[in-house]
Amino acid sequence: MTTADTLEGSAHHRLTSSRRWLIVYWVFTLWIVLESLWAGVTDILHLPPLFSVLLHLGYPASFGVLLGTWKVLGAIALVAPRHPLVKEWAYAGLFFDFSAAIYAHLSVGDGPVWLIGPITSIGALAASWALRPQTRRLAT
Repeated sequence: MTTADTLEGSAHHRLTSSRRWLIVYWVFTLWIVLESLWAGVTDILHLPPLFSVLLHLGYPASFGVLLGTWKVLGAIALVAPRHPLVKEWAYAGLFFDFSAAIYAHLSVGDGPVWLIGPITSIGALAASWALRPQTRRLAT
């Protein structure tokens, strides 16, 4: 095996590895995007089951429109090309949403099962953020 063969094999391995990470990035990102779109639309339109959870947590019905709109905009920002600063704001906003959900459920005395959704969402959001390609980062 020549040095050229070794370098070519190494380059192929890096390319294959980076493709795998890109696929994992998109799996987590699409999870967050689809979840945020669904939750946002149900909040805006005051539809079950998520809108009833919002009321259960003590938020006024009018808050659903505001929160739902931000969720939908955040989802769009994550999949839209370019604008890495807007993506950073979307990641931050969705983190605030999921962490506030944890706090709200604890505040009303909900059991641990209610925390599974927001905790796994934070995990998926963190994975999406950590795995995002250079083209979707502020500092490239």
